[in-house]
Amino acid sequence: MNILHIITDSNIGGAGRLLLAFLREYDRQIFNLEVALPQGSLLAREITALNVAFTELPFIAEKSFSLKGLKEISRLIKAKKPDIVHTHASLAGRIAAKIRGCKIVHSRHYCVDTTDDNATRFPFKQATGFINHFFSDAIIATAPEVKKGLVATGTRPEHISVICNGVPPARELSAEEKLAVREKYGIPPEAFVVSQIARLTEVKGHDYTLEAAKLWADECLASLNNVTHTHTGGFGIAVLLAGDGPLEGHIRQRVENEKLANVRLTGFISDIDEIYNITDVQINSSFTETTCLTLLEGMSLGVPAVATDGGGNPHTLKHGKSGLIVPVGDAAALAGAVLAIKSDAALREKLSRGAIEEYQANFRADKMARSIENLYLKVGTANTNTEKRRP
Repeated sequence: MNILHIITDSNIGGAGRLLLAFLREYDRQIFNLEVALPQGSLLAREITALNVAFTELPFIAEKSFSLKGLKEISRLIKAKKPDIVHTHASLAGRIAAKIRGCKIVHSRHYCVDTTDDNATRFPFKQATGFINHFFSDAIIATAPEVKKGLVATGTRPEHISVICNGVPPARELSAEEKLAVREKYGIPPEAFVVSQIARLTEVKGHDYTLEAAKLWADECLASLNNVTHTHTGGFGIAVLLAGDGPLEGHIRQRVENEKLANVRLTGFISDIDEIYNITDVQINSSFTETTCLTLLEGMSLGVPAVATDGGGNPHTLKHGKSGLIVPVGDAAALAGAVLAIKSDAALREKLSRGAIEEYQANFRADKMARSIENLYLKVGTANTNTEKRRP
């Protein structure tokens, strides 16, 4: 079965990372995959390393739709003749596939804003539902919360398959390598490390993380939850903010102005596994998420997490089993949850075991790949060798 993926990302974001995870795992005996991506996309090098064919197209970078992009995609589909076109945030790809008579699978990687009245009422709801049904044979929701939003904005539930994100396990470092990473970021060996790995954008809630960091650095926090707080080499809790983005200047200014000596901004890190390996608790302070990839990667190493109740986080983490869930925008709750894990070795061990179990059961990359392949076989034009769905 011939599958053409269309992605519009020039950088490697969440959709690109999921695509790469799938390309590592898909069954090459049953499926022949190619990828269409923008000219100059950073994904090209990664896809080349996986020995997967790709075509770079003009006029599609960071655009869901453009007439020029539609023409380029249509020409490619005509030449490649795929059985299924799998789109990631490309309406032009869905339209071109429909024109060329291909089956269409569309992945929705973000939660629909159901608080927008226009999105959930006539005629916008009906228009969105029509587009989703007419220009796709199946929609993949990457978290139950994504499906909920799609249904609220007009898509029939039976048209949607929930296939949660899956990732390869993070690489585990030796004790000596972990010490070297701590030294690299100026973190004492005995410091308790809290990390947030996310783009520095407003939706990720970094301002609330900084408010929590102020509490962790303040001696008056000793009374919170009856937890004793001590400084170790200038750090009781060392906070790593890994990532870059438009709010980097704002966050750096806050760190400087508010003298948050326990906070480190690492910028973009290509080898993010090194951060997971020195992290005692990972945090996610986002206003909304689908199935957060960094949470999953940390869980694969048994890193407990504290996350907000925004979007798909409560589905990703089981409160009290693989992590702790706190309300969106509540810095005190975030700070207190981290301290609860820090002060209770038994709780920390319980959450660590639960994180690994949850990852193994639900969020492995191979499990995601099998589910996507089964969906292809369900909606696609299978030949006699691929009519039977995979176990």
